[in-house]
Amino acid sequence: MIKIKHSLESIFLYRKKFFKVILYEIFYRYKYSKDNHFYKPPDTYPAPYYFIYKISKFIKKKKINGTVDLGCGSGRLTNFLSDQTKSKIYGYEIDDETYQVAIKNKNNHVTIINKNIVDINFESLETECFIFNGPLYKSEHRSDFEKLINKIHESKKKLLKKYYIIGINLDEDKRHKAEDRNYIFSTANLSKVVEAGPNKKIKFFEYNPNNF
Repeated sequence: MIKIKHSLESIFLYRKKFFKVILYEIFYRYKYSKDNHFYKPPDTYPAPYYFIYKISKFIKKKKINGTVDLGCGSGRLTNFLSDQTKSKIYGYEIDDETYQVAIKNKNNHVTIINKNIVDINFESLETECFIFNGPLYKSEHRSDFEKLINKIHESKKKLLKKYYIIGINLDEDKRHKAEDRNYIFSTANLSKVVEAGPNKKIKFFEYNPNNF
């Protein structure tokens, strides 16, 4: 019954792109079924391969040299991006058990760090792209999320090139008005949105350091 309920919920949440989501899951799970680097224990907030594929296309199009997944879980996204792009991939995971899984199964070109993302020294990271998942945008984490975004901006002020923040399902928390949810990204150019359902979407924010 639990699996049936979960399946029905997934159909509803991803209803706008449901068939594409299913096709990408089937294709890439089969493709990587014999590759230990793509072993996937259940993540709490997994991103579907359809979303991950769209992110990889964006990274390739923008020729992004360094990408960091802030809250990488078991490495579903980091491994895929390493496999599909030329970008240097970093993943941060605070949970020790999940970190051990990510380390065990990571792609050779992925760097996984066991650290709280609010403690990252972004100035030491040679990255132009930062990826977040919805839970970081919830009310209970909002203060830390704001600090994190500000640290990223501060670290990129001296750069002469653009940088990017990719939010997966950042509209998940509906307890705030739209303007309250989006003010954190008010200085960004929303360059792309991929939507699979009302609460299931990716937003691609582009920043020009000269605006800060």
